[in-house]
Amino acid sequence: MRKMKRIGNKLLLSSVLAMQVFTLPAYATSTDTSTIVKTIPQIDRLVDQLSKNSNTVGMHAGIVVYNTRTGELLDEYDADKTFVPASNLKLFVTAAALDKLTPNHHFKTEVYTTGQINKKGVLHGNVIVKGYGDPSLSEEDMRNMAKEMSNKGIKSINGDILVDDSYFDDDRLGAGWMWDDESYGYNAQISSLAVHENMISLSITPDGSIGEAPSLGMNPMTDYVTIHNNAKIVEGINNNIVIDRPRGSNSVVISGTIGKQSSVYTEDVAIDDPALFAGNVWKKALSAEGIDLIKKKVKVEKTKITTGTPILVHNSQSLSELIVQLNKQSDNFYAEMLLKELGVVAKNEGSFNAGADVIEEFLKKAEIDTNYRQVDGSGLSRMDLISPKQMAQLLKYVSQQEYKEVFEQSLPIAGVDGTLKSRMIGTSAEKNVHAKTGSMSGINSLSGYVTDQNGDKLAFSILLNGVRTSSSATAFQDAVAVLLSQYPNQTGDGVQSIADTFLLSTLIDPILNQENLKGVTTGIVVGSLDRKNGEEVLYQRDGDDLLTPASNMKLLTSATALRELGPDYTFKTELYLTAPPNKHGKVDGDVIIKGYGDPTLQSDDPTGQKNGTKITRLVEDLKKKGITQINGDMIIDESQYDTQRLGTGWAWDDEPYGYNAPLSALSINRSSVQVNYKPSEVGKPVAFNLEPKTEYVQIINESKTVQADSKNTFTVEKERGKNIIHLKGDLPLSVQPGSEQMAIEEPSLYAGTIMKEEMEKAGIKFRKRAEVKNGVVTNGEVKISQLSSPPLRDILGFMTKESDNFYAEMLLKRLGAEKKGEGSSSAGAQVVKDSLLKYGIDPTYRMVDGSGLSRYDMLSARQIGNVLVGMSKEPFFDVYDQTLPIAGVDGTLKNRMVQTLAENNLHAKTGTLTGVSGLSGYVTTKDGEHLYFAILMNGYTSSSSILTNAQNQIGAALAGVSFK
Repeated sequence: MRKMKRIGNKLLLSSVLAMQVFTLPAYATSTDTSTIVKTIPQIDRLVDQLSKNSNTVGMHAGIVVYNTRTGELLDEYDADKTFVPASNLKLFVTAAALDKLTPNHHFKTEVYTTGQINKKGVLHGNVIVKGYGDPSLSEEDMRNMAKEMSNKGIKSINGDILVDDSYFDDDRLGAGWMWDDESYGYNAQISSLAVHENMISLSITPDGSIGEAPSLGMNPMTDYVTIHNNAKIVEGINNNIVIDRPRGSNSVVISGTIGKQSSVYTEDVAIDDPALFAGNVWKKALSAEGIDLIKKKVKVEKTKITTGTPILVHNSQSLSELIVQLNKQSDNFYAEMLLKELGVVAKNEGSFNAGADVIEEFLKKAEIDTNYRQVDGSGLSRMDLISPKQMAQLLKYVSQQEYKEVFEQSLPIAGVDGTLKSRMIGTSAEKNVHAKTGSMSGINSLSGYVTDQNGDKLAFSILLNGVRTSSSATAFQDAVAVLLSQYPNQTGDGVQSIADTFLLSTLIDPILNQENLKGVTTGIVVGSLDRKNGEEVLYQRDGDDLLTPASNMKLLTSATALRELGPDYTFKTELYLTAPPNKHGKVDGDVIIKGYGDPTLQSDDPTGQKNGTKITRLVEDLKKKGITQINGDMIIDESQYDTQRLGTGWAWDDEPYGYNAPLSALSINRSSVQVNYKPSEVGKPVAFNLEPKTEYVQIINESKTVQADSKNTFTVEKERGKNIIHLKGDLPLSVQPGSEQMAIEEPSLYAGTIMKEEMEKAGIKFRKRAEVKNGVVTNGEVKISQLSSPPLRDILGFMTKESDNFYAEMLLKRLGAEKKGEGSSSAGAQVVKDSLLKYGIDPTYRMVDGSGLSRYDMLSARQIGNVLVGMSKEPFFDVYDQTLPIAGVDGTLKNRMVQTLAENNLHAKTGTLTGVSGLSGYVTTKDGEHLYFAILMNGYTSSSSILTNAQNQIGAALAGVSFK
């Protein structure tokens, strides 16, 4: 099932890389062939069918199978390519935990007291509960602990409840986890003191009358969370319940409807700052067991205890029992707690990174290649990247260890239990396959063991990315598993997959076949705009694989904007008064500013578009009309767009930064502020200033300037969900002045505040208690001014050359508002699909945002290539082409391909995320032939420069190619 390479056809070809440094000879032929290994032909056919079935086009697979008795490699396909593994990553954690901690490892939870206990059983002091990472601690366990305290003679407590979660660090969420998953139980925050997996389980029952609110159940009961039940009972059996917990809060809002005849709706909701939640549950457990809390207001607070002897210790089940819950139920929380426990035990550091380091050391001991990336334990992060060979080798290694049975018994069994309970029923794989599943949007995986017809145990790994429907992915995996259970007596025909050879194969293949790219999946298409009306493909490899495009997604957003809005389209911003000014210039009413999504609106944006829309022009218009005072409020109308501030699937840990700025129809300065900083004098706080200077953002300076040779620990940090920025750490005198672009919360209120401050600076006064608040324009107001943005052609130039995410997202919502009457990302994405369908672009791709910041986005190189070809035929092609960065000249390509034939020639959009890189655009050959190309690269490399260097080599080679 190898991707075999044919002997290349002869062609007259010369190529120059890096200005004549590398030249391919004329009539060059490729002699590179892949190593042929033994394969299972029937699996070959299944893989071959993926690209031919309409349900699986775009899906790319990695498969490895070993015989654990002989060690023989039975089958492999893209074995070294790295994939996002989803929950298959839990097998790394499980194996390392069994190896390092041993199957009999237990987690403890300790209870301490301060003060004295008198003869009546009154504790005059505090109760302290300290967690050591037990993922299974329950409310019932806490009740039993409280009962044990009562049995020790403690009947009353005259003190507070203190909690100690210092055993782990305070990083609550894994790198790259998505903000919009945060409220769900499967995304629970991590803390060393945890109860009920740091979540509450809600149940909503339609037991009232039509129009009333349904009843609510909560487990465990706690007043740490505030519930707002806005749901209503309606006729029918359907439910449309929505449960939301805003970022950084423990306020849960229940909205929507539930049918009177509907069953009970249940959902697990994760808790913010969970150690205090555990303290709250502990407090209630004490009361429930008859221990009186004497103080009127018993506080639950954090502490750190370093000395003393606990009055009781609760121990969890053994690790061998806990991993059953971890793997059979694919419990993310258990995986993350185990990962941090590994870090503490082996590295004395309870962090994600320390735990991942322990696993890497374990893999090295097992002699498994460690060219992979792990940032969490559960596989929730799409920054995780592993290969099927690494996974299968891990399974093969474990099969030879003392803990092999404990490991295997934790895995789901096909047709029997866990996440495989409903799969492979009625086949030879039923009750045979023991394997870990993994599933997220676009990702599906299955790795484990199966016994073949000879009685040998096979270790296998099937990793799938680019998945459009999970049912087609699981059907493929099940079919492979069934074939393995029948090995070597499986029936059916096989197929030998042979890669096509293209005109440019001898030019590009050597670049992509470099050893340092072995873990990378590259989707690439190169074609000529001058041949067959742009339809001749000169090279392609995995061109239909659906990959993460990063900012190459902006090519679709900008193309659609030009098609649907036109290059001269402008955004407007309107200003209204609710009452006319009197003869003294006073307005007995409000000012209303209404936004239509102008991304260039600014007051002071040092790195923004230079010819952006200045909000001071509205202030000048007010001054011209003689207005001197507003006896009302500043009203913000952002109704043109929805109120989803962040894109679907954006990472929570990107939230503070300007490239991840929140969205509103009325936004200013790209919803961000710039914090400029520099050293001052040794021992004194770091000097800083804020652009724009505004009261909307609070700066807390906790930093200091240190000697030039001191360590630089200076950071700019933002409190989650708040407009409070902290300057922390030490900044050496030797450090040059710097800046950080920081996102702000509630961008419409930020815009209103800036407008109010600009008016006051211009001498227009507001009443003392004037507010900035949201509202809408009605028929009674009078429009007194309107701003127009620069034309779309200019906006796209800034967006594409600077790869500005904010611009792309505002533009996508504008498309939705203009063409669908709905200013949302989903409506805008539908406009893109409708528009590009006219280019014959199969809408199998997934687009959830306009910038490519979301890792939910999936796109193929061929689809990008089709956009590039289609745009080349439009009357506004020059506009589109000129918006792209130019190699060696400007934008994100300013420092790339310098002093090659691509310099000032190649026009292309870059794209970068961790483990993702793209470059797509146009280049003219040495002979003057116009080419388009699309390159998407996903996978692990030791450095992102490896990906960009390969792209630069391809770009320079295309610029230097000659077909004459």
